[in-house]
Amino acid sequence: MSPYSPQQSPTQESANFRFMRAATVLILSIIIAASSILMVGPQIVVMVPLALGLGILFAVQRSYWSLVCFSYPFTFGLVSAWIGYKEISGYEQTTAFSVSIGIGLVACAMIAAGLWSSLPRGPSQELNSNELE
Repeated sequence: MSPYSPQQSPTQESANFRFMRAATVLILSIIIAASSILMVGPQIVVMVPLALGLGILFAVQRSYWSLVCFSYPFTFGLVSAWIGYKEISGYEQTTAFSVSIGIGLVACAMIAAGLWSSLPRGPSQELNSNELE
């Protein structure tokens, strides 16, 4: 195969892999966001610095996992809004509720973006040793 040959069109396998990747990102994003309920209580003192420390470590390595780690503590905004909704009458009509929901949703979007960029992109189109000649 010549190095100047045109690229082949995407196959059905790559479209199927893209769907599986999207499903994996969705499932992992939901699990990570739901696990922010674990921050209720004194364990938040350990979890937030750990997440931020890992975020810094991944940022130094220029990894998209840093988005996931930095965003995780902010998913607590959704938990905070849920607790306020259950405990305080009329809380859903306040600015604090809107801000909490907004922060939590932005964090979820950042987690999904970090996972999408971090997960494998599918079967690679690398050259075999016989194709180099």
